[in-house]
Amino acid sequence: MLTALKKETPPPRCIGLITDFGLADPYVGQVKGVLAKKAPNCRVVDISHDVVPFNVAQAGFFLAASYEHFPEDAVILSVVDPGVGTNRSIVCLKIDERVLIAPDNGLLGLALKNAWSADIRAYDLSAAMDAPKKVSHTFHGRDIFAPLAAWLALGGAPEGLGTEMDPTDLVSRKWNQPTISPGRATGHVLHIDRFGNCVLNLEAESLGTPTKLQMVSPAGGELAYATTYSDMPEGAPGLLEGSQGFLEIAVNQRSAARKFGLSMNDTIELTWEA
Repeated sequence: MLTALKKETPPPRCIGLITDFGLADPYVGQVKGVLAKKAPNCRVVDISHDVVPFNVAQAGFFLAASYEHFPEDAVILSVVDPGVGTNRSIVCLKIDERVLIAPDNGLLGLALKNAWSADIRAYDLSAAMDAPKKVSHTFHGRDIFAPLAAWLALGGAPEGLGTEMDPTDLVSRKWNQPTISPGRATGHVLHIDRFGNCVLNLEAESLGTPTKLQMVSPAGGELAYATTYSDMPEGAPGLLEGSQGFLEIAVNQRSAARKFGLSMNDTIELTWEA
């Protein structure tokens, strides 16, 4: 149960939000209203509410790329939840003092895989579903996740609410784990930004500095391995380490997605001279 905290609890934390709710409907406002009511002194930062509906992989990328830029004791709430109302679990991943909360549907997988910290713990917080007096079966983001995030931000400890679990028992998806072998890599398009850059689930530096790099599927073509966009001639494609910590396929001053006909969740195969 989300019981009231004692007066000597630590100062309120920053709360980050990632959802697929968009801004045309009242959903984000209602979630932030609950946070304002239950944790009025906490600063709420919108990471993104424009995750493509139900796209857990894109949300996982946004989370993995963003959480380290928050204060060391921040609470990051990510709600992209196609299984809302089912028996899927509510979980949190504690990386040092940051707490990442999400449905257990693979959303935390990239953050877990890319975390450098030795102090990583996971908790099943599904007991929070028993706390509210009234819960909508279709809007756990407002009725369960938001009160839980507020409680944690005000000093609640995940071990005081849930059961500790092995982080490797969190649900994982194939887009969390690219396949890399000498001269070949298979990954997935996690996100296409407004410039048409295609972010892959391949960590920066994971391929070394490949030469004679080719994309062989789903489209063919040579790719320069570049450091900056300007290293490629205008209109030329390449693979480079983007600002979000992952490799991305880009075209200098053009859309790589349009050039190669790529979409989010596409499987990408790359080869190079081993």
